[in-house]
Amino acid sequence: MSTTPSAETIATVIKAGSRAPSAHNTQPWRLTPLGSRSYSLWYCLADKLRADPDDRDGMMAMGGFYETLRLSAHAHECDVELTPVIEELADGVSLGSIEFKDRHGPPDPLALSIGERQCNRHEYARRPLPAGLVEALTSLGQLLVSPISVAPLVSKASVLAWKDSRFVRDLDEWTRFDDTSADGMTTDCLQLSKVDQAALKFALRRGRLPGWLARVYATRDVRLTRASSSLVVLTTASRDPLSLFEAGRRLIQSWTLINSVGYSWHPMSIVIDQSTVHQLQDMIDGADPVAIYRVGLTDQDAAWSKRRDIADIVVQR
Repeated sequence: MSTTPSAETIATVIKAGSRAPSAHNTQPWRLTPLGSRSYSLWYCLADKLRADPDDRDGMMAMGGFYETLRLSAHAHECDVELTPVIEELADGVSLGSIEFKDRHGPPDPLALSIGERQCNRHEYARRPLPAGLVEALTSLGQLLVSPISVAPLVSKASVLAWKDSRFVRDLDEWTRFDDTSADGMTTDCLQLSKVDQAALKFALRRGRLPGWLARVYATRDVRLTRASSSLVVLTTASRDPLSLFEAGRRLIQSWTLINSVGYSWHPMSIVIDQSTVHQLQDMIDGADPVAIYRVGLTDQDAAWSKRRDIADIVVQR
């Protein structure tokens, strides 16, 4: 029988929920207490990426945070419910309020696996995905495309990104050349060798790269794309804030499912961030893509990305 969530349980769930993924590991989510078990959920504009002008990444990260929070709550025998209300704030965007409650009924089947959800940037085996996993991903509104067919788009998108000052400035702001920082992308998670780190620092100092050098830098993304079982594209019928929020929830469900059956995933968002998104749309019969990622098997472990302290997430306004 479930019991009313205690303050200790709520704090544990919020800490677990903060393991949610976000572009550049910005962690843009904030909670402001409204009572003993309820919070305002809002997107902090201080963490907005320059290369995310329409807040696609930001809103999807917020949905990902809520879904991670919800699944983590189920794993701790309680629930969290969102009352969605979009409101512009001086320093962010409110998504509404959440309330921790008793859980009625069995836990979500993914609850036991939410703690296993992890990005892995290694090369994958190229064997086909199991039919059951393909069916589950398709049921979550996703399309599978061939890595070989997407590789040219990844190459073009990567070159465009390295020539895009917004993309490079975001990298400069959020890359951490250590393995201890609580936010941003640390070198262990990025799988960067000493040579890779030196090359990245050179690119960040320049602010953008000329085409010939951008093509050299793009080879790593292309290699990883080809070393995949499949590329998976998440689509949406609308890009309004709540639709993007829900897309972020579906992405977490998909990634948790993938990890739960022993497979790995790694986002290749540059294809959607650049003009190559239109070519990707043509490839998927005009559907609107909001996320694209690699899937496959690897026996190589990945580092866990770092997370901010709960005191930096639960804040007063």
